[in-house]
Order: sequence, then C-alpha cells, then structure tokens
Amino acid sequence: MMAGALKVASAIEALTQNNFTVVSVELNTPTRPTINIQTCGNCRRMIKDGEAVYFSFGRDTYFGPYRQGQFELGGCRIVWTEMGN
Repeated sequence: MMAGALKVASAIEALTQNNFTVVSVELNTPTRPTINIQTCGNCRRMIKDGEAVYFSFGRDTYFGPYRQGQFELGGCRIVWTEMGN
C-alpha cells in the first residue's frame, strides 16, 4: 500500500506541474493506482499524438454519450471522462 501511495504522490506532482487537475485517486489495486483527472486540452493533444488512448465508450442516462481516455505515468493509470462525444 505504501509503494502505491508513493507512486500516486509522485504522479500527482508531475500532473500538477503539467497543468492537469486531479479529481480523485483509487487505490483498489495498489500496484497500479488509478488517478482520475479533469479532461482538458492536454488530454486531446495526448490522444492526437498517440500518447494516450480511448478505452471505454458508453451512454449515460443523464448526460448522454461519453468516452474515457487513459495513459500511464509513473506506474499509475491516469484516466479522464469526456461527456457528450
């Protein structure tokens, strides 16, 4: 658990320095924690440049279609959700 927390702390610091906004952290799998970020222009750029991928698509009852993107940073899974796509 401690190793996962250290990964998260390091990844959050790097994300913040690169203008990402962290929304939440999930430590359900301490060997590969998940950090949820707010979608932004950096996310779209990373998709365009092949540094991130969309991995989930669906339809929410209230908000309509959505897709989720992800990339890896320091042993953490970084995830965001785009609504209305």
